[in-house]
Amino acid sequence: MQLHNFSPLVVFETEINGYRNSLIDLYKDHSFDYSDGMITGEANGKVLVHQDPRFAPFLKEVKTKVKEYLDIFNFDHNVYELNFVKSWYTVCDTKFNVPSHYHSCSHISYVYYLDVEENDPLIFSLDNPNEWFGDAFFFTFGKNNLNSWQYAVQPKNESLLLFPGKIKHFTQGNRKGTRMCIAGDVLLTLKENLLEFESGLLPTKYWSQF
Repeated sequence: MQLHNFSPLVVFETEINGYRNSLIDLYKDHSFDYSDGMITGEANGKVLVHQDPRFAPFLKEVKTKVKEYLDIFNFDHNVYELNFVKSWYTVCDTKFNVPSHYHSCSHISYVYYLDVEENDPLIFSLDNPNEWFGDAFFFTFGKNNLNSWQYAVQPKNESLLLFPGKIKHFTQGNRKGTRMCIAGDVLLTLKENLLEFESGLLPTKYWSQF
């Protein structure tokens, strides 16, 4: 017998050290009221963290990690530019969790953890192409990488997660304290002199608004 598995989902986990304290301190300039459940800067219009010049050294590290993530897929870096298009803080206290969602405007999404407890994972979910009918995999004796539709990653402080923005994700932690992270979206655009490809976004300099 031989099983042929192809195109598995990859969630890239790594670390960026040395920025946690300064990024927590910078939250005061990008803060918002999360007491009513609006737990993300994205929901409060605070999505331009990446334009704050004080974040530039950190984002340079994130860009390096994005390139490492793309290297897993033998990606040709000579064709595309990486663009940070949105970045924001997310803050959850004991009353709220991040609902299931995806980043519709993102090719690659990142989450960097500033304050996270044990037993408070980020959970990813997707439609499993192996499932023969709806909810078929509820009738299994145990979960494995062939019959699962959810996968939990338990980050720690200074963990960075990278994944396709179209993948749904959420939290379910019964946390005792506050969870804080910085999240953001990356778009890949063709390099300025490459106009002959049918696939891929052209650089924004070629766009026209009507």
